[in-house]
Amino acid sequence: MANTRTCSSASETASLVQRAKQYQAFREQLLRWEKTASDRDRCSVMREAVRFAIALLWE
Repeated sequence: MANTRTCSSASETASLVQRAKQYQAFREQLLRWEKTASDRDRCSVMREAVRFAIALLWE
């Protein structure tokens, strides 16, 4: 099950990065989400995908 979750996360992250590179508004929305997400959201798989996507944008 962990492998499925990791693959899903990698797929979600790749989609987030691709979309963020294409659309400035989406990139700004990701950054806003990171600043305003609740503690519960910050501990989610989605949060990890968002943080990794943001990191990849700076490469």
